[in-house]
Amino acid sequence: MVLNGSLVSFAGGIQLLAGEDTTVILPVVLTTVSTVGICGNLLVLLVLIHSFKTGRGSEAHALLVNMSTTDLLILVLCAPLRAVTYHRRIWTLGYLACRTSEWLQQSFFAVKTLTLATTSHMRHNFSSFTRNDFPFRPRRALVTVVTTWIVGLVLPIPNVVFSKLQSRGNLTLCVYELHPHFSDFMGVFSKMLPLTVHAVPCIFAVVCYIRTIILTKPRAHENPARQMESSLMLLSVTAAHGLMLLPEWSSWMWARHNTDESCKPPAALLIISQVCAYLSSALTPAIVLSMVEPFRESLSCLWLLATCRDIKHNPKAEGNGSEVRNIVTNALDNLGSVSQSSVTGACIDTFGRTLPDLEHFWTERRNTTVAENHDPFPWERLEQSSSELRPL
Repeated sequence: MVLNGSLVSFAGGIQLLAGEDTTVILPVVLTTVSTVGICGNLLVLLVLIHSFKTGRGSEAHALLVNMSTTDLLILVLCAPLRAVTYHRRIWTLGYLACRTSEWLQQSFFAVKTLTLATTSHMRHNFSSFTRNDFPFRPRRALVTVVTTWIVGLVLPIPNVVFSKLQSRGNLTLCVYELHPHFSDFMGVFSKMLPLTVHAVPCIFAVVCYIRTIILTKPRAHENPARQMESSLMLLSVTAAHGLMLLPEWSSWMWARHNTDESCKPPAALLIISQVCAYLSSALTPAIVLSMVEPFRESLSCLWLLATCRDIKHNPKAEGNGSEVRNIVTNALDNLGSVSQSSVTGACIDTFGRTLPDLEHFWTERRNTTVAENHDPFPWERLEQSSSELRPL
């Protein structure tokens, strides 16, 4: 896989790629990753919304909603744009998309990383909280989310300035062009942006999660293993996100650090780094849903609700009376066999205590005649007495 022309710093995906395989395989791979990731992030959002509806929401859950929303935006807006660029080999999406494609993608990456760092700090504070109830403050969570988005959107703004359309004959390309007057600024910006929005937040988050796992205090009415689940899950998400975006940021720094055309990163590295970046957003839901038991329980509950709703609205199940009658008959037969076996044996409750033989008590009540003066339940005869009275 080679380039037909000299590699400039392309924006919005690599263009001018030679070979028919790149126009088919890469869009299919990106489309598959996007589809799987979109479905996974929608499931995570449904589970988190269900947690808030059941009164189990927290600030960490609110930040997880922000993270899943960011992953969803990456897979909905950025990955399809790259797939179209790989398929067409040139830029066909217009001036506005060229200006904002790199800015939006790096902003979403920055928001996700900053969200993970903020969540790690919150989990660390929660682990050191002495009481059993950690206060949930929606206003503080909203301020945190808004601040994260403002910082994430502002820092990569120079990408909007340096991205532009370039014509080569009858071809239109979207490139990242640097003017000589801004070379010093770009040298600083190309190093500070990855450190600010990726390296430092990821390292901070990993350190906070490790400290949280080590210094977690046992709480009453809470399983210690359950306390570790959330921290381990978030640590895994942070590690996967940091490692899978490392090639993307490394190639981005490489392309802007060296002005010599012969020292540009190879196209294969750029493509692999972009696929890994989108794969990170697709794998995050799998880590979240598989490592936390309350999320698995919520997912099972939502699945049961959806299944019961489908059965309720299924006309075949409603109109097939013979199948329903057979099911009810079998259930009654099983219930009768269980009742007969329980009469002969002792009744034991869930705590292992033996219950009194109520069947024997009511049998004696039916077969025993009690005098009226000694009847402990005289109101049982009121209906019979009133029925025997007749008007004269």
